[in-house]
Amino acid sequence: MNALTAARLSAVSACACLGACAPPTVRLADEHPAEHWTLDYESAAIWRVTHTPPIPYVLLPQMLSLRTPQHANMTVGGNDLTMRSRFSLLVEPIASGPESLYLGLSAGPSLEYWLAGHQACCYAGAGGGFGLIDSTNVPGGQGQDFTLNWYATGGVRYYPQANLALNAGVFFQHLSNGGATDPNPGLNCLGPVLGLSWHF
Repeated sequence: MNALTAARLSAVSACACLGACAPPTVRLADEHPAEHWTLDYESAAIWRVTHTPPIPYVLLPQMLSLRTPQHANMTVGGNDLTMRSRFSLLVEPIASGPESLYLGLSAGPSLEYWLAGHQACCYAGAGGGFGLIDSTNVPGGQGQDFTLNWYATGGVRYYPQANLALNAGVFFQHLSNGGATDPNPGLNCLGPVLGLSWHF
């Protein structure tokens, strides 16, 4: 065996050894997004969907939410179903209506059904909270500044990158003062929502 052949064999042996000792490459599918804290920014446009109040309200909710790591995980149909908690800051300009702005807080559970590879999920959630609106004396408007809120939402979330997701869905919101005034002009609105999510 000449020196050149021996050198070639030594190089091949070294490469094989390095390959055997190197840590395996971690794929996106191995990192479950639901195991992380997640920050969401969502923007919606929602319209009144009931006959009362008589005012054709249009709200533009801007929501900054924090989702916790999963509290529970179970397998359904071969895929993961997880439950997390969501806490949201609401800033809602009122595009049509006698008031101009609603500021609030809300919280509730979030269910996420993850597809194979953990790059996409279907989500649903509901919850409620409270806030303040700049109420007026216009008939049919909100009766007082302090206002309760309740929401339901659902949609799809897709991860084009390991820690960044795009969201699209629907958002329903109910505003009411809980009967503190008579009449109590509760407001039900529904519309599309788009968003970005980042987990850390």
